Amino acid sequence: MACINYFLRLLPCLLLAACNGSASDSRTPVISGEASAARAASAIPASNPLNATAPTTAPANASPSKQGALSQDAAMEGPLPAPVATLPGVTCTQKRKDWTPECSAGEYRIVVNMEGCSGDGLYGQILTGDKPSASLGTGFPPFPNDSVAKLHDMQFVCIAATARKQVGEPLWYYVMAIPAESVAACKHSKLCGDPGTPKVEWVKASPQGACRLEHGQYADCAAGWVSASDFAEFSMGL
Repeated sequence: MACINYFLRLLPCLLLAACNGSASDSRTPVISGEASAARAASAIPASNPLNATAPTTAPANASPSKQGALSQDAAMEGPLPAPVATLPGVTCTQKRKDWTPECSAGEYRIVVNMEGCSGDGLYGQILTGDKPSASLGTGFPPFPNDSVAKLHDMQFVCIAATARKQVGEPLWYYVMAIPAESVAACKHSKLCGDPGTPKVEWVKASPQGACRLEHGQYADCAAGWVSASDFAEFSMGL
């Protein structure tokens, strides 16, 4: 009888422990918002390119000017280069100050050599064909154009700019007649023609001095736009 009474006293405790155990097993843990987001993110493979997000801004340490350079070319600072200075409506952009400017005027795209005609540039010669001379102008059609000078057949020139439609070969060249001996490579090339001051027939008033190379730049030399039909570029160099 004593054993039975002892068992009956323990029975409530046993039942309570069993209930607590089953309730604990049946509860589903609830994850907080931050933990849930972290686990959800960790479930996506980091190497999956479809889930990668491209940066939309420049690096935090980039200056405003650099951030602009990343998105588009900057407007060219300072005066326009001589080859395009007289073309109406021309605009020029430049990725960096020491890079080649790219200009546009009407339907033409113009690339300017910032060093103009230097001692190490691009060269060619005038080809007049049946004509006595080729004209150098301040512009080209459909822009206003005034004749500056006339050059004769086989005259050696350097190239300061080219103008073309949006696609295709250059249709116009901005050239300058220069002394052949001012280019080192001409000492070993017959393409440069005879040495000495270029033979120029001036239409506008001629300069006071002779065409010459001074401090790496040419001075008092005939320059202007010439049609591609009157010109041949030395594409393979001298």
